[in-house]
Amino acid sequence: MKAGLRARLLATIPFVLLLNSDRVTVTTEFFGDVSGRRTVQAEGDTSLKRQIGEWTRDFTPGFDSDGTRIAGARVTVDRSLLLHDLSKLPDVQASAVDIVQEPFSLRTRYNWSERLTVGFTYDDDKEHAAAPYASLEYRVAMPGRIVNAPGAEINGNTATWTLKGDQPTHDVSATAVSWRWDLIILLVYVLGYLTYRGVGALAHRARLRPRKI
Repeated sequence: MKAGLRARLLATIPFVLLLNSDRVTVTTEFFGDVSGRRTVQAEGDTSLKRQIGEWTRDFTPGFDSDGTRIAGARVTVDRSLLLHDLSKLPDVQASAVDIVQEPFSLRTRYNWSERLTVGFTYDDDKEHAAAPYASLEYRVAMPGRIVNAPGAEINGNTATWTLKGDQPTHDVSATAVSWRWDLIILLVYVLGYLTYRGVGALAHRARLRPRKI
């Protein structure tokens, strides 16, 4: 499969998977160097084990299989992929605004946005009528505290959206910030050193000042 086609399919969710699964979860872990991991998990009835496995593979071409688990009447399919650069994916914007871009800022800002498409197998009234009952849980874990993620539930560095199947596309975005502790520690050290030298210079001058008799 060509790289461009595979990348486009990464963001296309088969509607039939959403409709026939009890739960579909997509998790993107955004690492500080703009690399990351995409994980897809689908859960459903064991009677649909083969179909859920096929639909999940259709959604995740090129992913590694993390296994299929069965517990009682439920089957869970897990697949994941490590990405060296999240921003190389079509319909994805991922960036880290660091000391190179903002040398005087004490915080690094991380930006994430993605457009996901719901792929209908048949464009008919039956699928569209069922669409409001199908949903996807989408999570982004950022390398800092999330300060903005429209429409998401935010918990520290994780944003979670519930995306309904009755919309053909979904746009998700999040911004996170983290303190540049290496720069802060360096500044504290430099300021401490300058203060120490300044106090030492003042003490030295005081000792050299003539005293009145």
